Amino acid sequence: MEGLVAAERRLLEAQRQGDVEALDELLHPDVVAIGPDGATFTKEDDLDAYRSGALRITSLVERSVEVRDDGPSGVSRTVVDVEAVQGGAPADARFGYTRLWVVADGRWQVLAAAFGPVEARDDPGPAPGRSPG
Repeated sequence: MEGLVAAERRLLEAQRQGDVEALDELLHPDVVAIGPDGATFTKEDDLDAYRSGALRITSLVERSVEVRDDGPSGVSRTVVDVEAVQGGAPADARFGYTRLWVVADGRWQVLAAAFGPVEARDDPGPAPGRSPG
């Protein structure tokens, strides 16, 4: 089984590519997420946004990834710079994602997530081996 950092990075790549099949594998069937406005959404809500084109990520640059895992569960905290088109409107922001991961069906899956904008001072800088832009 891949490590949690690898699973987090695979999720970021799936978001970047709009890869619904990979997202389907990485999101737990019962996942619940909370967005910046406090709205909650499900796995199907997220997958539908990618399928329909309502959300299209044009750039996603990892700034930092931290993980803590304890056997069958773990938490990731990731900061990314995102450029996207959502609902036809362009968006550009730095987001912090906090995700609760669990091992289900022999692989890491996201069970809960929350994300929102972060200030540059909250950003520890680019992840090792990555350039900031």
